[in-house]
Amino acid sequence: MMLEVPLIYLKGKKAYKKKLGTLKPMGSAIKVAKKFKEQLGTELIHVVDLDALQGKKTNYDIYDHLTFSMYVQIEVKPDPKLIKPLLGLNARVVIELPTKLDLKQFEDKKRLLVGKITPRFRGSLEGVYDIYLDGESPAKLRELLKKKKRVFVNKDQNKKSDKVFGRIGHPEL
Repeated sequence: MMLEVPLIYLKGKKAYKKKLGTLKPMGSAIKVAKKFKEQLGTELIHVVDLDALQGKKTNYDIYDHLTFSMYVQIEVKPDPKLIKPLLGLNARVVIELPTKLDLKQFEDKKRLLVGKITPRFRGSLEGVYDIYLDGESPAKLRELLKKKKRVFVNKDQNKKSDKVFGRIGHPEL
């Protein structure tokens, strides 16, 4: 079964969707996530935390609420001070690869780490459990599947493969 994973952007506790390169407000992040769960049966939501990408924990109390009702994976700045609290909430953390961050420090929570890569990525996938392939590449997708990785792709990319674990994108409500 392939997961459909809604994508939201979070800034100042508010959820946004990106349309034609512009952020459009959706409302309270908690209410938006609950709506996804009720109307779409969402089990996992992908969050690009624009505040955390700048090193701020503005939205962390929201994740505490969300992790009670669904799985959450969050893109943040690669900083242990931002990552450890999220892992403590059992939130999944998306880390762009390659990284200078020593991922061994999160070994006890490795199953919660998602490596975000582009099709040109040639480095090691050690230290992360799942992979988010950000970009269209049937060859890279085949390579990842051969390595027995669970792979997420953008909903608008890699449309031909039904072997991915999940598709990340804006939901249709």
